[in-house]
Amino acid sequence: MEIKQASSSDLIDILFLLKQCTLEMNMKGFKQWNDANPGRELIKEDIEKGTLYIFMDLGIAKGMINLSDEIPAEYNQINWKGNPDKILYIKRFAVHPFWKNTDISDKLMNFAEQYAKKKNYKGIRLDVLDSYPADEKFFSNRSYEHAGNFHSDFQKIPYACFEKNL
Repeated sequence: MEIKQASSSDLIDILFLLKQCTLEMNMKGFKQWNDANPGRELIKEDIEKGTLYIFMDLGIAKGMINLSDEIPAEYNQINWKGNPDKILYIKRFAVHPFWKNTDISDKLMNFAEQYAKKKNYKGIRLDVLDSYPADEKFFSNRSYEHAGNFHSDFQKIPYACFEKNL
């Protein structure tokens, strides 16, 4: 088991992981992701920027997380409570449906928090689709605080934003 920075040779594995996660979400009625979002070009861009990390186990991409200091435009409408300096943003956090009831989510978040501390970030911010109570509970249990909600142009359900000061 390892969490590593994704490279272009991982693209097919990552796209397969995303496809499986998207199918699972859509089957449950959640339309957060589709074939176009996050698409091939966005993932290639994440890889080129060096912001995408994948959880590999026995040669299988079982999870992924994007760690970036780029502020998502949607976050400008949130009244964040924490320190505004040097924030790490988490996007495209996914675990393959076959392994969703394992500790992979915890391992990816532990990795993200250690990464943030090592790089001297002062906090972490992220969002989840507001209709995912399990996700909200997961982040609340990790001491992330709810900071507000926003709506996107392509989603009727709001996104809940969370933050954690380090």
